[in-house]
Amino acid sequence: MFPNQAYVAASLSALAIRGRLIASLLVLGAISSVPFLSFPAAEAQPVERSPIPQGTVLPARLDGGLSLKDARREQVIQAKTTQEVPLPSGSIPYKSTLTGAIMGIEHDTNGPGLRLTLKFQQLEYRNQSVRILTYLRAIASLRAVRNAQLPLAGPDAGTPSGWADTVQIGGDIRYGDGGLVRNRAKQKVGTGVRGGVLVQLHANPALGCDGSLNGEEAPQALWVFSSDACGVYDLRGVKITQTGKAPPEGYITLHFDKDDMKLESGTGMLLRIVPD
Repeated sequence: MFPNQAYVAASLSALAIRGRLIASLLVLGAISSVPFLSFPAAEAQPVERSPIPQGTVLPARLDGGLSLKDARREQVIQAKTTQEVPLPSGSIPYKSTLTGAIMGIEHDTNGPGLRLTLKFQQLEYRNQSVRILTYLRAIASLRAVRNAQLPLAGPDAGTPSGWADTVQIGGDIRYGDGGLVRNRAKQKVGTGVRGGVLVQLHANPALGCDGSLNGEEAPQALWVFSSDACGVYDLRGVKITQTGKAPPEGYITLHFDKDDMKLESGTGMLLRIVPD
């Protein structure tokens, strides 16, 4: 090879290497400008048709609390189911996640109170996300929930908590895990199970709650609530002004006497799937 040919070949080789280096730097620059994305290992998959029958009760506990002073429209709210809920096929596990939002905040024109409107519209369990529409049957303070879990005969360090007799919110007596549940008239309404009860849902006409729908007789999971529990328990200054059962369905409105009140984390609720 002649000297000038060797020089040309070396120059072309250097240019090729330089071109590859510039291309690599451009690619790295492009990658560095893309924001980092993380993908969950097991993202909940949406379900087109809900496997949860109308009228199913979802016992739940408010997760994180809710302060009226800090509340804002479209704020996300969450709750956790507090007992395994049986379904015609399978069940909803304990601690499944209910997600909703604050739909409206309206201050009283002639006083210090306000109306807070909520809507729960998603339930995540067993790696699936189900769209739901619920109404509020009952709500109880954290104190009422804790009292319903205290043994009727007083604490006993040697007795497992689930075995003790307890008084449900609303007055039913739960005679331990596997024992009977009796209402205030001493009638059998269901059975105590781990973490709650399975009972026949009874109407409470005086407070505006219905019982079974379409002749359903399957027992419902009511956690620490009685078979006819309905309305507000131990939340002074709070009223349910819209349950969410009547149009607009799913919109639950609570009235608070003062705009500086709050719902504690652990506030108990009985939500029910809105019937068609």
